[in-house]
Amino acid sequence: MTLTAIILIDVDPPLTDTIFDALKDLPMVKEISSVYGIHDIFCLIEVANEEKLNEFIFKKLRPTDGVKETLTLMVSQIIRKD
Repeated sequence: MTLTAIILIDVDPPLTDTIFDALKDLPMVKEISSVYGIHDIFCLIEVANEEKLNEFIFKKLRPTDGVKETLTLMVSQIIRKD
């Protein structure tokens, strides 16, 4: 079973492009977008389990230069997927 999560990322503005470059080609990243509001980046990922989610967040995402804070939302049910 695949675990889907939405991660909202707050960034240091001058390093936004660096963060996009670091994440956009990772196979677990299904969507990454710049957004308006209190968060700066919307990132949708799919991983095999919670261990892989933790690995992504703590070993790939948070150590990335410019990432100030993250908010992770684990998806409980997908109503529609195109």
